[in-house]
Amino acid sequence: MSFESILNKIDDVVWGLPTIILILVTGLLMTIRTRGIQFTKLGRAFKGIFKENEGHGELSGFSALCTALSATIGT
Repeated sequence: MSFESILNKIDDVVWGLPTIILILVTGLLMTIRTRGIQFTKLGRAFKGIFKENEGHGELSGFSALCTALSATIGT
């Protein structure tokens, strides 16, 4: 048994069905614990992103979001 085959078996166990179940259960528990905030506050989040600039800053909320996403995804 080669080192590569051992790593492949470990990879299959770690990134297989147990990990998918763990991610789904964690998401469900966090949704229950936060009372579904990602669904109940979605409208408020979009209003905050797309509203007109009211403060002293130079960037709107949408511009700040786009800048943060481009820095995260682009590098």
